Amino acid sequence: MMQELPTLSEIYAKGMANLDKIGVKSPFSLGTYTTATPTATRNYLDSLFFTPCFIDTGEADTSLSLFGKKFKTPVFCSAISKFPFMSDNWPTEVGTGVAKAGSFMMIGLGGSDELQQAIDSGAPVIKIIKPYRHTELIYEKVRDAETRGCVAVGMDIDHALGRLRGDRVDGTEMRGPQTSNELRKIISSTQLPFIVKGILNVQDAQKAVDIGAAAVLVSNHAVNSFLFGLPSPIALPAIAESVGKKLIVMVDSGFKTGNDALKGLALGARAVGYGNSIVMALMADGATGVEVLINQITAELRRSMVATNCAHLTDINKSIITTIR
Repeated sequence: MMQELPTLSEIYAKGMANLDKIGVKSPFSLGTYTTATPTATRNYLDSLFFTPCFIDTGEADTSLSLFGKKFKTPVFCSAISKFPFMSDNWPTEVGTGVAKAGSFMMIGLGGSDELQQAIDSGAPVIKIIKPYRHTELIYEKVRDAETRGCVAVGMDIDHALGRLRGDRVDGTEMRGPQTSNELRKIISSTQLPFIVKGILNVQDAQKAVDIGAAAVLVSNHAVNSFLFGLPSPIALPAIAESVGKKLIVMVDSGFKTGNDALKGLALGARAVGYGNSIVMALMADGATGVEVLINQITAELRRSMVATNCAHLTDINKSIITTIR
């Protein structure tokens, strides 16, 4: 008899329980007023309802091709970095789980050793680089990602403002805004597809097209970028409509379930990223937790695709969702 896999709620609960054992409380909460964007994101996603279609539906295929690779699912590990409570081999564990689930991962802050661990795990890896004021450091990290075998590289332009910790700003001495001209040079310096992460408006998305980006990631990290910035699923439709035929549009920030993934796809994304959820799955059960999490989210996505008569990811569009306030 096959062992029953844990549910998403059980994975999150086990992750929190394991964090509690080592004295870590609410690792992603940085103060009550910083919850505005996550709360708005959750409320918006929960206001979207599907129009089901149960007659003449068939099996659903969640596979897709991106950056020259084929994946089993559009659900991916968005850019994560090491938290103090994570072990030193976290890139191996996350990468192993991601690879077994047939997905890909993004890796943020960290050096070459962490990047190599992730690549050696067998997962397709995308390196996301900070908008450093020291421009040569950006080029150095792009070259490193290319040499080590990343499938793509990118920059989270929203981190140009540093971070907001409570009511304290830090990190501004290391990072700064990037110009279109400099980004164009960076993109031209590599053969890898380049992702501009942190896009929340059509103007920036169109500039990403102009400078030669292969993809944009509609993303909001709130206190890690800009508090009260527009929630990514709200920003997504206009961006996808504007540039979706010119480059790849992805989304992350606040997505938790398979139904959330389908809503992100219906709003115009090609793939949907999960960050905090991956960290919780890692803390719950290491590589196995990550694999199970992605598989469970994908299973729910596939189920809902069948219910909305979407046999393939390309069949998904805004017509399957309705907003109820």
